[in-house]
Amino acid sequence: MYRTIDVHNHYYPWDYLMHLNARPGKVRAKQTGPNSYVMYCGDVIVAHIDRPGHYDIDARIRDLDKAGMDTQIMSKTVPGPELLEPEEGVYWAKRINDAHAEAVQKYPHRLYAYAALPYQDVDAACKELERCYRDLGVKGIQMFSNVQGTPMHDPQFEPLFQMAAEYGLPILMHPTVPLTGSILDKMKIPYQLYGYTFDTTMAVISLIFHGVFSRHKKLRMIHAHLGGMVPYLVRRLRDSWKGYSKEWGLELDEYPDLIYQRQVYPDTTSFYLPAMKCCLEWVGDEHMMVGTDYAHRVGDPEGAIKSILDLGDQLRLTQDQIDNILGRNAEKLFNLPPMPGKSR
Repeated sequence: MYRTIDVHNHYYPWDYLMHLNARPGKVRAKQTGPNSYVMYCGDVIVAHIDRPGHYDIDARIRDLDKAGMDTQIMSKTVPGPELLEPEEGVYWAKRINDAHAEAVQKYPHRLYAYAALPYQDVDAACKELERCYRDLGVKGIQMFSNVQGTPMHDPQFEPLFQMAAEYGLPILMHPTVPLTGSILDKMKIPYQLYGYTFDTTMAVISLIFHGVFSRHKKLRMIHAHLGGMVPYLVRRLRDSWKGYSKEWGLELDEYPDLIYQRQVYPDTTSFYLPAMKCCLEWVGDEHMMVGTDYAHRVGDPEGAIKSILDLGDQLRLTQDQIDNILGRNAEKLFNLPPMPGKSR
């Protein structure tokens, strides 16, 4: 089988986890068992830690071996350093990136990393991205769907998109505390159901609508959780643009769905075959990549590869098409070196 590459998974460095566990205030962690923690933003639990592999890199590799996963590109998940106080966030973004770099060095070819950035301080974020690219060899950038309520199309973030395009670093668009959080709190709907997927959908589409992808033609983005809601509203995406964009003062030189198809790559973190079929039919086998959401409760590292093989069986995909999704697309997009003993 072709090399398998997971582009959507998460690693909490131990010292960052311990910092959150001791930290007072809205953004914090609470230990609930020998190997388990819950992450809070305000009164809401935004993430659970149930597996040692979430923070223990050796346990992670054992889990990858059991799941048949060759390689992971690791990212920080919610709560990220951008939710902390500015000085604190800058400090911990650096510590997180250093910890990821140590893990990558310990397990070459198995692990790579996205840069974690302190988005609440854009100048510091640019400096940290430069360090990560020049000194740490990151393969991409972790971005959250908003920064403490500020949308990502805000002009202050433009330098980061310019650097991402110039350096050829794909961005993983991942959810954080959603802009709709207060509504979901009132309705007692877990953020993991609609809040996270809707927030990344708004983030990616607003970046397209406001011309970020058009200004940076080389910008590439991974849209977590099977493209959020985008693949299932394609006709509405084009119709809403045609019917209402001028009323909002928006202009593009092509339809937004075409920009998405060219520059955005949904990962497979859904594992529901009808949804995967819908997404694949639209973006094609050269624009989908494995995502497991390891080690969250909504993730399925063990079933991620099987879901792609099942998709291939049901749709009678060729081996080349299956291999594209399993790892070839990620190798190409992230410019990964060949893995010893694996096809390229």
